Amino acid sequence: MKAIKYIFFDIGYTLVNEDVVWRERCREQAATPQAQQNGITAERLWNELQTASGLLKPQWKYVGNKFGFTESAKYKSELETLYDDTHNVLESLSKKFRLGIIANQSGGLTERLRSFGIGKYFSTVISSSDYGIGKPDKRLFTIALEKSGVEAHNAVMIGDRLDNDILPANELGFTTVHIKQGFAKNQLPPSDSYKPTYVVNNLTEILALPFVKNKRICLR
Repeated sequence: MKAIKYIFFDIGYTLVNEDVVWRERCREQAATPQAQQNGITAERLWNELQTASGLLKPQWKYVGNKFGFTESAKYKSELETLYDDTHNVLESLSKKFRLGIIANQSGGLTERLRSFGIGKYFSTVISSSDYGIGKPDKRLFTIALEKSGVEAHNAVMIGDRLDNDILPANELGFTTVHIKQGFAKNQLPPSDSYKPTYVVNNLTEILALPFVKNKRICLR
């Protein structure tokens, strides 16, 4: 078994529940004149986001292109909430591993993590907004490895999307965990390259994975 030293997380639908954010974004988009003129409802937009995820497409971009929207409702990060088990799982894992973030996020991610009360758990925070590149670009993962001083074979990537999180991490040699939350929970790997090492339904199930159960508590 690989000697796992570092665990990286995605943010949306991994540590953070975005359901309320996306429901509100769909509602606001459906209220635009363009959507109303074409009879596009919030529920239809929600369903199209799920379709996009299943097709391994960027969700909001897919919806915008499909309907030709010329204005876009904003993503309101202030409506995000942590999953109920986020704190407990991060606390448990932080006793055995160093933790980090690799995420496609807007500016101010470090401050948002602090506001959630989970910033203290992460030694490395790599956000697409800070580097001008985003997942699935493998360069973002390479930057995370360089900043954290760990080799890919000693690292784990945990995320909700097979296309953004699992595929690039697999190609670099990470151990990968697909967490089946949010729009991407029903994504199916189109090839072996997309297949995660492990699949879990929630954060708590990570604690039962072999690389966690067999790891001793780190004395720092």
